[in-house]
Amino acid sequence: MKQGIKNLLEPKLLLGIAFGYTLLITLALLLPITGGPNIEIPFADKMLHLVINAGLLVVWASYLFSRNTKAKKLPTLALLFGCIFIYGILIEVIQESLISTRGAEIFDVVANVCGLFLGSFVVKVSKKIIY
Repeated sequence: MKQGIKNLLEPKLLLGIAFGYTLLITLALLLPITGGPNIEIPFADKMLHLVINAGLLVVWASYLFSRNTKAKKLPTLALLFGCIFIYGILIEVIQESLISTRGAEIFDVVANVCGLFLGSFVVKVSKKIIY
């Protein structure tokens, strides 16, 4: 069963999923907010940041570790963590400076980091399935 999943999720497919997911969340986070429903769930936007970043780390780790490279898992995961952390900060800076209906919040960055830790945990726990 595990071998079937690994064959199904070839690196090219995983790369497409990773790029597609990254593009989707980048567009969603950079589009201006106009109207729409007002969500009354406390910290819903922070939970969304957490889930988005956990998913981002998992999809990119899945791609990187599916390739037959001699990269060591922990340094690669740490580098990926750092890159996605910087990406999150860049998104916040762009939201604050270029999009009038959005703003930067330090707690969004905190939620992003928590999501990265959650994603790292998921990758480490499911390493036999993912890579």
